[in-house]
Amino acid sequence: MSLEFYSTQDVTYFKQTNENVYDIWNTTAGSDSIYAVSGYFVGSYWPGQPAQAAFDGNLTTVACNYGACSYGSASQTCGENTGFYLTVNSGPKVLTGFYMGSASESWTRVRDPITITIEGSNSNGLALTLGSSWTLMYNGSAGFVTDPGRSAWGTLQLIPYPSIAFASYRLLVTSKEGIESCASYSEILFFMY
Repeated sequence: MSLEFYSTQDVTYFKQTNENVYDIWNTTAGSDSIYAVSGYFVGSYWPGQPAQAAFDGNLTTVACNYGACSYGSASQTCGENTGFYLTVNSGPKVLTGFYMGSASESWTRVRDPITITIEGSNSNGLALTLGSSWTLMYNGSAGFVTDPGRSAWGTLQLIPYPSIAFASYRLLVTSKEGIESCASYSEILFFMY
C-alpha cells in the first residue's frame, strides 16, 4: 500500500516554518491538554529537548517528555500520555501518513514510542486545549515495532482513509518500548495534501 492509494492529490511533507509546537502531558485522546514545561520533574520535558525538536530536520536532536515521572526515576509508564499539538500556518491539510525518527543515544531504544494517537482539529486559540475540540484519526503503531537503529526513521505509517483537512494536529505517545524516565523521538515527518 502506498500514499497514492489514498489520494490523487500532490502529497508533500510538513516542513515547520514558524509554527508553535506546544508540549503536553497527562493527556489522552479526547481529553483536555495539560501543558508541559522545561525541567526535571513530573509534567516536564528535558531542558533543551522540547517537542519542537521533532520538526527541526535533524535526526540527532531529541524530544524527551517525562510525563508522570521525573529525572532519575524510571518505569514502563514514564513518558506515556505525553506529546504535543501544533497548528499548520498554511491552513488545513489532510494528513495521509507519517514517519517518526528514533532518538540518537545507543541506550535509548527503551524510550522509543510503540503506540501513539493522532487527532485533528479546526478549532483555534484556547479551544485547542479542550479535548472536545479534537477528532481521533489514528490510534496505532509509531513505526518502531522493529528497532530501526538510532537516529533512524521508523516504518511508514498510513492514516486509514484520510479525508478531512485539519488546521491543527495533536500527537500523544500511548506506550513505549521499555523501562526508562521518558519517551523520546528525534523527528516526525507528516505527509499531507
